[in-house]
Amino acid sequence: MKSTVVSLFLFLILFLSCRQEVNKLDMLKTFVIDEFDEKELRSDEYFSEMRLLPLQLDTNQFIGKAKDICIVGDTIFLLDEMTASIYTFDKKDGKCIAVICKRGNGPNEYVNPVALSVNSGSLYVLDMPTSRVIEFDMELNAVRSIQFDFPASDFVALNTGFLLYNLVPTKERNKFVYINGKGEYINSFISSEQEGYSNNLSGGLGKFFLKNRESDVFAFESYSDIVYEWKNESLEPIYRIAFGKLGMPADIDKNKINLFKEPYAFSGNIFMLSDMFIPSFFYRSQRYYGFISLSGKVRDAGIVKDERYHIPFYPQWQQGNELIGICRYESAKKYFEENQIFVRSLDDEFEQEQPVLVFYTRQ
Repeated sequence: MKSTVVSLFLFLILFLSCRQEVNKLDMLKTFVIDEFDEKELRSDEYFSEMRLLPLQLDTNQFIGKAKDICIVGDTIFLLDEMTASIYTFDKKDGKCIAVICKRGNGPNEYVNPVALSVNSGSLYVLDMPTSRVIEFDMELNAVRSIQFDFPASDFVALNTGFLLYNLVPTKERNKFVYINGKGEYINSFISSEQEGYSNNLSGGLGKFFLKNRESDVFAFESYSDIVYEWKNESLEPIYRIAFGKLGMPADIDKNKINLFKEPYAFSGNIFMLSDMFIPSFFYRSQRYYGFISLSGKVRDAGIVKDERYHIPFYPQWQQGNELIGICRYESAKKYFEENQIFVRSLDDEFEQEQPVLVFYTRQ
């Protein structure tokens, strides 16, 4: 009899907790994004400055694919997915300061690093195969490893530990997992059932975490419609995105269709500036962006183009109030010529592949 009462009590707590979470979602501020089909926007309408920074590499260095980027002061940290190397560059002139490749199975080495994060003067690297976070100092010297017990594909360093995206969520351990600085499990948030789709859809369309200029931490999943903020050691829902009549019907099983082949709009990733919320989304295989004032007064969405230099608008990371993208030197030649910027000559075979960072600043 006693065990039955205890079980009933636990069930009621769980039920009330779920009802409370549903009520929070029902009361969210919703941004409806519509009337965007084939609409074109100019990037200079929303960003006061676009600055291009060619990354200066030696002829024996090559960045295959920038997997992740983060910045501390004037130092840029870049993770190259192809070589598993970590570079540091001077943000003022793009000169390479240092590069390491710690691939291996030894202490403080990684197998396949997938994400970077910085906090309190340290660089952290997430190694997916070994379920470890490796801490480095600002000079890329390995300091320690933090082990945990589940696979994760993205993370963010907090003042009290780490928030990670769990690739194998269960009923006991949800999709976003909070661990302390020793790797010990603290809590988890957002079940697969709560969002109505499985982990099979997630990944590949952007990062799950970002920090704004005030170092507030936000979380968002590709294909989802809810933005979360890290508050009081918990992920709290703060915004919902809706696409009106172009959104997916509620009864669609997202796990059984190819969204890129369907005539529905769906989310990719987000950026959160001091005064503006910028979600990216897809519709009919084209990438769109929404520009939504946090006051709710300015709302616009469309395909964003650079009319002056024709540099593809594709920001992938956020640092403070700047969005950061990457393009190849060949795409940026007109910019360098018009702004009389001298770029160090490279061998012809490497020139077209020289990576250039694109910074979009909103004052």
